[in-house]
Amino acid sequence: MNLATRKIQFTLNRFKAGICLVFTSFNLAALMMPNPYASPESDSTGLHDSSKSRRLAQSCLRLALLILIAPAVYNFTCFSYPAATAPDELRIQNSFAWINGIGFCFTAAALWFLGPPVLELLTVVIHKVFGRTTSVEAWKEALYQSLRRAPFVSVLGAVLWTLWVAAIYQMGVGFYAASVPIGIAAHLLAAGLYVPLFVRWYTLEHSKA
Repeated sequence: MNLATRKIQFTLNRFKAGICLVFTSFNLAALMMPNPYASPESDSTGLHDSSKSRRLAQSCLRLALLILIAPAVYNFTCFSYPAATAPDELRIQNSFAWINGIGFCFTAAALWFLGPPVLELLTVVIHKVFGRTTSVEAWKEALYQSLRRAPFVSVLGAVLWTLWVAAIYQMGVGFYAASVPIGIAAHLLAAGLYVPLFVRWYTLEHSKA
């Protein structure tokens, strides 16, 4: 088997591994997502339990992170170990891979533990600037409700991310040719998560005006 054939086989195997990672994360999301049609638990006090809402939002946000880890690993592997790397260049690539790997783990851990508190802090700051008639707790509740959609958005985001990596590293599509359309789709997808939240905050303020 010549070198070109080995490179092609290596590329195909890596692409299939990336697809398997993404579909595995989809199955994990389906198993971990709460059933939206389940009957709500009875509350003897009749009051909304914000701690439960916060825990559910935190779980959804972390589940979204788990889903996105699959294409992130795929991207990390393709970037750190390109298929065209010759054996004598692999040692240099390994040093960069260690740096990228440490940064990847640090970023994932920061999002896992600090993601929800940072979003809550941003909510408090925005409420101090724009909030007039409703409490910050109402704004946080709107945030928690929006975060429940994060796993569904992350599934579509994982698909777009996988397509982007495959287009650049496996299909040889130009960087801008792949990044512009996929980037636009990704931004529109993200807007579907935060724009309804802004609308909800606006509605809360003006409904009591």
